[in-house]
Amino acid sequence: MLAWLIYYRKNAELNKQYIDFYIEEGSKLGLTVKLILVEDLKFGTWDNQLFISYQDKPITKPDFAICRAIYPLLNKQLEWMGIPVFNNSFVAEICNDKAKTYQYLSRTGIPMINSIFYRNFQGREALSQADQPTVLKAVDGHGGKQVFLYDPRDRKSALEKTQEKILEGLGTSDLVAQPLTGSRHQDLRVYVIGKEIQAAVLRTAKEGFKSNFSLGGEVRLYSLTEQEKRTVDIIIDQFDFGLVGIDFLLGDHGELIFNEIEDVVGSRMLYQCSDLNIVRRYLLFILEQIQG
Repeated sequence: MLAWLIYYRKNAELNKQYIDFYIEEGSKLGLTVKLILVEDLKFGTWDNQLFISYQDKPITKPDFAICRAIYPLLNKQLEWMGIPVFNNSFVAEICNDKAKTYQYLSRTGIPMINSIFYRNFQGREALSQADQPTVLKAVDGHGGKQVFLYDPRDRKSALEKTQEKILEGLGTSDLVAQPLTGSRHQDLRVYVIGKEIQAAVLRTAKEGFKSNFSLGGEVRLYSLTEQEKRTVDIIIDQFDFGLVGIDFLLGDHGELIFNEIEDVVGSRMLYQCSDLNIVRRYLLFILEQIQG
């Protein structure tokens, strides 16, 4: 069986060891895992037919694709060409946009932070309306990047510099504004494959308010309570996940407050604090799905 492992070139260079792990684990399961770079793909419609080529040449369609690039349009193209994609295009579309994620999950009743959605050109308006410490996030930001704290109680001269830094950092992205929540500066990532919780990792910020492992946060395995598992299961029931990370903030009393879902979830911190082979589990799950 042939599997595509899709990456942007830059991320493939940064994740070579992880890619090699997929290739190695796939080989053990009788899979040929082929790295596919988005920059070398060409796809669209031709003579009213969907097409895809690689390095300007026809390419054999895979039995399935694992998309580690954030590109929902590509996910959808592959699906419409009959190629199973993990994660699917719906997960890619919703979970790579924080505003869409909050909007979609609001109906579930799970604890979430109050959020206001703004278009990019409303950035200054969002800042001017903040009357308490506020977190502003690019809707398409990942890994703790493009997340900013704005405190309107700072000195006026400092506020002006902070505002410009935030607006520059948001770039062209739309944004979400939320009140600063939780004094613990901790969050929880729950790894999920399909409908099953695999593990949970607690992250604690060393300094500041962001606890991301890639930004220096400390990590350890965390045992979910039955109530916490029920909260995670409510989210799981709304999607057909492949592999994702569901992130929660920890409130002042240790309660879980939904934060976001990582579609292209990283596993470095999981491997640092556990022996769980998440790649093998994921590949076994996919094989089970496509083989019925």
